[in-house]
Amino acid sequence: MKNQITFRQICCLLLLILCTHFNQIFAQKEEKKKISFKDSLDGAFDISEFLIEPQGFMPIPIIVTEPAVGYGGGLAALFITPQKKKYDVPVPPNISGVIGLGTSNKTWMAALFHFHVWGPDKIRYLGAVAKPSVNIKYYGNNSDFLSKNPIEFNLDAWLVMQRVNVRVAKSNLFVGGSYMFFQGKTKFEPYLDTPVLGPIFDKLLSKLNNTTTISMLTPMVNWDTRNNIFTPSKGVNTGFQFMYNATWLGGDQNYYQINPYFLGYQKISDNILSAFRFDSNFMIGGDSPFYAKPFIQLRGVPAMKYQSDNTMLVETEWKFKVYKRWSLDFFGGTGKAFKSFDEFGPATLVYNYGLGFRYKLARLFDVDAGVDFAWSNNKDFAFSIVFGSAWSK
Repeated sequence: MKNQITFRQICCLLLLILCTHFNQIFAQKEEKKKISFKDSLDGAFDISEFLIEPQGFMPIPIIVTEPAVGYGGGLAALFITPQKKKYDVPVPPNISGVIGLGTSNKTWMAALFHFHVWGPDKIRYLGAVAKPSVNIKYYGNNSDFLSKNPIEFNLDAWLVMQRVNVRVAKSNLFVGGSYMFFQGKTKFEPYLDTPVLGPIFDKLLSKLNNTTTISMLTPMVNWDTRNNIFTPSKGVNTGFQFMYNATWLGGDQNYYQINPYFLGYQKISDNILSAFRFDSNFMIGGDSPFYAKPFIQLRGVPAMKYQSDNTMLVETEWKFKVYKRWSLDFFGGTGKAFKSFDEFGPATLVYNYGLGFRYKLARLFDVDAGVDFAWSNNKDFAFSIVFGSAWSK
């Protein structure tokens, strides 16, 4: 699911992507052995052996660094079950889990999920139930006033999501779809602390406090030729999603949204890797709740700060190997959120730039991990902890 409901759903999916492919390089071992965190080749710290046999209970700490909700953390408890039947190709294990997290501005979330694979990696299913309560700022839909004077609000919601993807023959093409039910209650905080205008504005905002329901079907097509799902150095991950929210499904409104995207990776030399990203979202009919409209998603840019009916962005990333397992990462991008293409020119040009470092955490899986430091418009700053690629689709 690639909906811009809240960044919380994205966090859940990033965690699931991390966990659903531990078994893609190695078949399951018949005998257990003592796990070593020291690589047999260079003697460096390495977690490859820990990832080779994903079974049983696995706790994973979560660190939240999203500037829109403040710093925080949590824990994911995963229950991993290897496939009982042997196949000629590596097959991801089945995974169930519980997630809980909270942040400094009293945002919190609890969630349950299950990931299941049928056959030789032919059908992939993901189901989730989540209870988020998000405290965040609303900057308006290209509003000059609200962009400088945002309104704080709480979004208390329930989310149910089901997704199925099917591999076409033995190709890299996946087709599938998802269904999402999202019911959110919005509550705006007092806006102006003045004796005259304050009560007037608060009365107007109170009329916006309501409960809205999203009931959405999303057919999707994906072509994935990446040589590694964690830290790819070659290939593309591109696709198209059509999101349809309908009253006949139980939603409050009828609206349509499309999401074409492209992620490309190219190895320049043994020490230099390049990556390129294009992402877009377009409202092509109807009108969604204000919190569900597309927003710019770039490192260093607070969630929902640049939001409108349509978004387009590009970003590039370059990684330079500097010493053994260590590398430096430089990135930059730009994008716009706009109501229509007639207003594309005057819309605010959002940009980001930054740098980070990576350490090859699991050599056998070619997995990098590290930290990024990013800046954007108006000196906004954020740092993020990265496992694998900083981009996810």
